[in-house]
Parts: sequence; C-alpha cells; structure tokens
Amino acid sequence: MIVKHEKKIPIIKMIKKHINLFYTSTFILLLLSLTGNAQIVSKEPEDLFTVGSEAINFHSEINNSDYKLYVNLPASYHHDLAKRYPVFYTLDGYRTFGVAVQVFDGIWDDGFAPEMIIVGINNGGTNERPTLTRSRDLTPTAIERIASSGGASTFLKVLSDEIIPMIDSQYKTDKASRTLAGTSFAGMFTFYTLFTKPNLFNNYIINNATFWWDDNYLQKLEETFHQKNKNLNAKVVFMNSEFNDMPNAIRVYEQIKKHQYKNLTLGFRKIDNMGHLGGEAEAINQGMRFAYKRPVIKLTEEELKPYCGTYKDGNYVRQIMIEDGELNLTREGASQGIPIQAITSSEFAILGKYFKLHFNRDEKGKVISFTNQLDTDQTRVRTAFKIK
Repeated sequence: MIVKHEKKIPIIKMIKKHINLFYTSTFILLLLSLTGNAQIVSKEPEDLFTVGSEAINFHSEINNSDYKLYVNLPASYHHDLAKRYPVFYTLDGYRTFGVAVQVFDGIWDDGFAPEMIIVGINNGGTNERPTLTRSRDLTPTAIERIASSGGASTFLKVLSDEIIPMIDSQYKTDKASRTLAGTSFAGMFTFYTLFTKPNLFNNYIINNATFWWDDNYLQKLEETFHQKNKNLNAKVVFMNSEFNDMPNAIRVYEQIKKHQYKNLTLGFRKIDNMGHLGGEAEAINQGMRFAYKRPVIKLTEEELKPYCGTYKDGNYVRQIMIEDGELNLTREGASQGIPIQAITSSEFAILGKYFKLHFNRDEKGKVISFTNQLDTDQTRVRTAFKIK
C-alpha cells in the first residue's frame, strides 16, 4: 500500500489567500470591462478551497486501485495528547465529506455529539466524480446493466485491511467507536457491511439504499445472516427520503425488526419532501445524532431526591426538582425547565449532552453544589451552590 500525504494548509490562511485572489481577479476583470474587452484572465482546474485539514492518497495492494481520503480532525486534537477519538467514515467522500464536517460542527457545538475524526472515502483517487470505480466497489453482485458492478467484497477487504488500519496508525483513534455512513450505492454497501462484517463498525447510517438491487439481494442477505446469528451488537438507522422507494425501505426495515436481534438498536427516519440525493445533509444530521445519542438510565425518586433543591450561581438562582421521573433544572423566572438525565447512577447530563455536569459532595456525602460546562470550551464552567 503506497501512501502519500497532501501538504496541510491552515484553513484561515487558505481563506485569506483566496479572498485576496478573488479581489485581485475581480479588479483585473473590472479594468478590462471598462475598456469593453472583458475576457477570462485565468481558469484553473483546481479547487480553491477544500474543507478539512488534510488528505491522503494511497494505492491499494488488494485491488490495485487508487483512493483518496479526506480527514478532518477535532478542535482539541493537537492539545489533548492522551485523548482518542471516535471515527466517522462517510462513503462518496467527494460529495459527503464537506457536508458531514459542517453538520458535525453544528451538532457538536450544541453538545449532542462527542469530538470525532471524520474520514471521507473517495473511490477513484483524485478523480472528481469516480462513477466507474464506485459502481464497482459499492455493489455486492454483478448485474448486466452495470458492467463494472460486483466488487463490494473486495472493497470491504480494502476498507477493513488497509483503510481502517492506516487511519488507526496515523491518528489517535478510538478503535472501539467507528461509524459508517452511506447513501444510494454507498447505503447498499453500508448495509452489506453490516450483514457481512458486522463487528467492523459500531454504528451504521443507511440512507436511501439501493434495495431493489439484483432481485432484492439485500433482503435475502439479511435473511441468510439471521439464520445463523441472533445477536447483532450495533446501532443501525435507516434514513429514507419521502420520494425514494419508500415501500422497499420499509419492507427491509420491518424484516430486521421482526427478527429481534439481541443488542441491536434499530431506528427508521423519514426525510420529508426529498428525493434520492437532496436529503443527504439531513440524513447525515439525523443519523449522526442517532449514532451518538447518549444512553440514559432511570433512577428511582429516592435516588434523585439528594440532588433536589435551590442553587445559586452569582446572581442566578436555579431550582432542581423531579418531574416525570427525572431531574429538571429551572432558572428563576423561566417558564420552562431543562431535563437533567442520568447517564449512570452518579453521572448526569443536561438533555443528554456531552457537556460535563457534575454534582459535588462534602466529606459526609451530601450534595453541596453542581458544576456544568457551558459550551464546547471545556474551560468555561460555572458552579452553582446549594442554598436550600
């Protein structure tokens, strides 16, 4: 496997550079237009701006093909040297990588996803729209209408034996937390991976998969898998647009649901008023939130009572009480409270967010205050002291 890293360029520096280029080019064109002889000064077949911090080009020894990986690193990556990060792999990276990064930024900023590494996989190397290569790599069987089809088993080996080990060796990854997301053919490949090598990923986001493929091959694949396997340790969400083969998607989802696999968290989301590709950003958004939703537990009222009371943080007074079986935080004067959910018997999170919330106790074990993280900056915390 031959690997080549593309040179890193700071994002701000790139933006400034291209803004300067934009204004310079605009000024030249304006001068030409004033003379009545406006024409194109230059036209480069290169992207002016690429989202993400770096890219890797490599040649696979398994199928003798070129691939390009786009890699986006989280904000704390170079500051927290001990931390390891979940990895979110998105197929058809030439189209989905920038979308995934932008969607993640919003979800993370709201606290509903942990920091993660995002990897966009581009079949066909530097080829901008690698139609032939993706048709080969992402399809599990060969059909007559697509001559290059049927290479999914080989590409799955490229993914498991080359791409993932390379990412794990190059970056600080959490090998126990991987997600695979795909749309259309890539959704079909994601489904194929789930029922061929299910332990390779923890989370599977399957969007508008090609369920009609080769006389309902995917449905048969799951049926065959179920005959030998009653356990499926994964979180799987089906995303399907309103105007994209909804009957097939529902039929496959219902078949899996009927099989009642142990340890499977299964979901289905409908993207309204969308067709085959238009809902991809929304699918990544909902899929990412499904995959990384923190599991919460229910505590008894007796277990929750010690946390209840009135807390003061500077000029702010907050009330914690029990509502609908969970803690609820209300700021003085507010008309609506915010649920505080239990992650463990002693760990809590506001709305299940990844922002830290910790109840502090004195030497006798009595709750005396709570400290919560305000936003993605882990140094921005406030402590509210219990006054009654």
